[in-house]
Amino acid sequence: MLAVVVLGKRPKLCSRGRWGEGEGRGKVLIVGPMARNRAIHNDRVAILLLPKSEASNVGDHGEGEGGSVALGAVVGVLERERRKYVATFEEKAEESRGKTERVLVLPYDTRIPKIRIGTRQADLLRSHRIVVQIDTWSSASQYPDGHFVRNIGPIGDVETETAVIMIEHGLSFPTFSRDLLNELPERERWEVEVEEEEKRRDLRETHLVFSIDPQGCEDVDDTLSVRHLKKGVTELGVHIADVSHFVRPGSLTDAEAQRRSTSVYLADRRHDMLPPVLSAHLCSLLSGVDRYAVSVVWKMDQNYDVKSVWFGRTLIRSRYKLSYEVAQQLCDGAAASDIRGDIPELLNLDLSQQELEKRLEELRGAVKTLSEIAHCLKQRRGEDGAVYLDSFEVKVVMGEEKGTANIEDLVPKQHLDVHDTIAECMIFANHWVAKKIHSSLPTSSLLRRHPPPSQTRFTHLRTCAGVRGFQILTGSNKELAESLDNAVDPHDPEVNKIFRILATQAMSQAEYFSTGSVSSYHSTGSSVHSTGSSFHSTGSPDQFSHYGLALDYYTHFTSPIRRYADVIVHRQLLAVVEEEKRGEREREKLPGNVQLAEYCQHMNSTHRRVCEGKIIAQQSF
Repeated sequence: MLAVVVLGKRPKLCSRGRWGEGEGRGKVLIVGPMARNRAIHNDRVAILLLPKSEASNVGDHGEGEGGSVALGAVVGVLERERRKYVATFEEKAEESRGKTERVLVLPYDTRIPKIRIGTRQADLLRSHRIVVQIDTWSSASQYPDGHFVRNIGPIGDVETETAVIMIEHGLSFPTFSRDLLNELPERERWEVEVEEEEKRRDLRETHLVFSIDPQGCEDVDDTLSVRHLKKGVTELGVHIADVSHFVRPGSLTDAEAQRRSTSVYLADRRHDMLPPVLSAHLCSLLSGVDRYAVSVVWKMDQNYDVKSVWFGRTLIRSRYKLSYEVAQQLCDGAAASDIRGDIPELLNLDLSQQELEKRLEELRGAVKTLSEIAHCLKQRRGEDGAVYLDSFEVKVVMGEEKGTANIEDLVPKQHLDVHDTIAECMIFANHWVAKKIHSSLPTSSLLRRHPPPSQTRFTHLRTCAGVRGFQILTGSNKELAESLDNAVDPHDPEVNKIFRILATQAMSQAEYFSTGSVSSYHSTGSSVHSTGSSFHSTGSPDQFSHYGLALDYYTHFTSPIRRYADVIVHRQLLAVVEEEKRGEREREKLPGNVQLAEYCQHMNSTHRRVCEGKIIAQQSF
């Protein structure tokens, strides 16, 4: 029996094997070079399924269900992955004497076999990393034949190793073309257009809008506002950069943003999805300047239950660009004299002490109210089964000079309460936008789902917890969340953190999808704050749901400067809003289900490669 699979990763307990990810079937194990038959990682191949009598009991340790697995042998390569590979010369290679010789090079990716290339530069490049490409692989040869593409640089150099990570993960961020840049407005000459001012809700004078971001952040996607209205009503606003105004479908800027899919943040650099004139200036919601935004504004009662919600385009002027640390100090009651120097918008103003105190108290009150709302939202999601995980992150502090010597320090990232405040507000906005677009575009809205993990992925967590005398239940997200909350050692607070890190490692990956390509088991609800139901790891969960966040509908709306998915979601939301306002068929301009599914596949693939690359980059430092 024949099947078609894509050659994938190595099983943990079978170093000679590779998983074949089936098209329309489960995994197939292909063991040994003979069975692989010159196929390499990510090739699409035809395989012959071997008899059950030859089935393997190779375990998977969390990558599958364990037990007996199907075995196969490659009978043909249907589609070779055409990509370039980073490689180095073997140390034992003889000197080339300046002649063109056929030599074997070692790919950086250990899943790829040695590649034979012809070169006369072997002596010069022996301590360098190079790029090669496979051309052919004869059935009579142990190794594939390829050719030299280019030299990257000396092994160990920061620029070289960073380039290696980008190449190996298929990430390309070239300089933006002149034609693309010519599409964009000039930064110095840009001003608010009269037409836009007339059709947008103007919040510049009526709302205290501010941002809270990491120190030094240039691409400010999101700002917030909060006001106390009459009769105990609180108004919460999340205002997101209106990237879709500047990046139009069919433009060169849109095509390049779609190709890149995301911005990439490494320890010493940032690769932007959008040109700097947009990402760091015209779209960035910096303080003291007029900016276009797309806003979600809720009116809530005294219990922070939503009574109404408004979606639409706005015109804002952020008053403060706060760092997380300063926002936390405000919440903690820092005095004006201690904090004024850390708020640039106040530093150079000629204010009396009374006026300074008044402005700071206004800002402090807004941040504290946000914190109260976020605490309530988080508590409700927790009751519905949200899983609060943990990870260990290190901030690499870089010096000014380039090279390995510019690493000044490695500092564990400190978690602050205000991080949760901002996260909850963004999650809330993403959830409400997801419900809005899905209710109007049920077969072609872009959502984000998080499937429940396989139970076998929790084996390590349950074992480690058992050694410390704790039982971790994993039948649903609610059971897992409650078990983690109870697994606390009063004498060692790090124990619970370790359990949460292990739970993080057990999670499946969240992914973008078009709602027309996945069937849902129930229709859209109109709940005010989440679904009130936990999602099980067995049975038939709602295929739209987000296991970790315990939400029935979720998407990405709040970071359009750095994520292309958010740009699409903005277009969908605004099309829905315009249809409701004018009655015109705006949705016909949007991508349909098939095209949207293709976008999602590309964005999911890019996201995975970026995450893998960032992990390796962090480890390199």
